Amino acid sequence: MAVENFRLVSPVEKVERRDLPLNAPALATPSNANPLMQGEFMELDSTNPRTVIRSGGDILSWAVWSEKGRSDVQAIRKVPLLYMGTYEADTIVMTAAGLTHGGALMVDDITFESLTRSGLVIHGGGTELVVGYVTRLPASNGNKLRFVQTMV
Repeated sequence: MAVENFRLVSPVEKVERRDLPLNAPALATPSNANPLMQGEFMELDSTNPRTVIRSGGDILSWAVWSEKGRSDVQAIRKVPLLYMGTYEADTIVMTAAGLTHGGALMVDDITFESLTRSGLVIHGGGTELVVGYVTRLPASNGNKLRFVQTMV
């Protein structure tokens, strides 16, 4: 059975979704060595700002709203992102170490299923962008982090 790795808790109708072109369209192919997965975060590519890449976490980034292997994403080479509006979601694309209820979150590289992904981690207290706050810890939410996204 497939594991749901990202699920909106709040209504999707309140969130603007935008399809942006992938800098590396092969990320949308399920047979890729490290395919893009729902719940990862993307940012504008600094070398080609009309496209998106996996987020490094230090600038504005958006959550991927597309299951792995969707044929429409592969065909148009664009990925749907949760672009504008506050939302609450459950995710397993995160690092649970150090999380506290109400704690600030940022995007960073994480190891997930032995691959490098762009997921949520506890905010380090530096100048990195705060993308949201913990509303329910994984230990009390079926090993999924519940967070409220607040950056836009």
